[in-house]
Amino acid sequence: MSTPLVSIIIPVYNGANFMREAIDSALAQTYTNREVIVVNDGSADGGETERIALSYGDRIRYFSKENGGVSSALNLGIRNMRGEYFSWLSHDDVYFPDKIARSVEAMSSANDAKTLILCDSVQIDKDSQLLMSKKRIPEEKTLNWREAVSYITKNGGADGCAFLIPKQAIEENGFFDQKLRFCQDTYMWWKIFLSGYSLILCDFPGVKSRIHDKQLTQTGFQIYHSDSLYIGKRLLRQFAEASTEEINILYEYAKDQAIHNNPETAKKAIALAKKKRLATPLQQVYIKALCIYGKVRPTIRSIFYRLFKHTRIRQNRK
Repeated sequence: MSTPLVSIIIPVYNGANFMREAIDSALAQTYTNREVIVVNDGSADGGETERIALSYGDRIRYFSKENGGVSSALNLGIRNMRGEYFSWLSHDDVYFPDKIARSVEAMSSANDAKTLILCDSVQIDKDSQLLMSKKRIPEEKTLNWREAVSYITKNGGADGCAFLIPKQAIEENGFFDQKLRFCQDTYMWWKIFLSGYSLILCDFPGVKSRIHDKQLTQTGFQIYHSDSLYIGKRLLRQFAEASTEEINILYEYAKDQAIHNNPETAKKAIALAKKKRLATPLQQVYIKALCIYGKVRPTIRSIFYRLFKHTRIRQNRK
């Protein structure tokens, strides 16, 4: 197996409460040919984020910048990385010790350099306790670019920290869009796969994804809707061109947008699908019904998480 240099990039904003655990997990990787880059995105915490980062000395590479959002922090890290492969680690998430090693092993088995690796992940709470979580990737498989676009669309995205990505894939597709503050990751994955990259799904858990009340994914719903409109304007035509009767990405995108309470984008997608003869009358009615469901879904999810967010798995997940 080849041992390319992997750059683990950790963007941080006011992350003093969790970032030490994230950095430690990056440094504890069994795969030794790696570098750890921490990018302080203008944290306003009295210098605590910087103090923690600097305490690691030359075991990490540290950059500090004015606040500009996670996309700008990731882009700074990517432009300064020395590795051939990029692996994102959020400051509040944690890697399993063999995440990089197993991802590189999977990458070495690929027949095409234009390939990404996606491993599974589990959820933890603010105290690093394992939460109830279903297995997202039940088996290992390879998806071509069209199947990968469909996978991302059907699943409403993918855990960005669970990827191993060739640096060239990011460079070829314009880096992370700094106008986006919520959906910059999903937009990046769509662009990469639409440009012809394939995806290997790996069923091993590589990431502990932390769920807590202060993360943007729990509070930034208005930003999410704005980002979705922005992305829809730029990708609808490409989704239409990539869609077939067997892999109907345009219809899948309409469903995803309707479920996530983006009715304007959902209606545009299903209208285009109708024009392209990729949506039956029944499917058009179904999208209208999902738009209604999308409006009440946030309330349903809020009730669910209040009831179950502290439920923990008693047995170890295999």
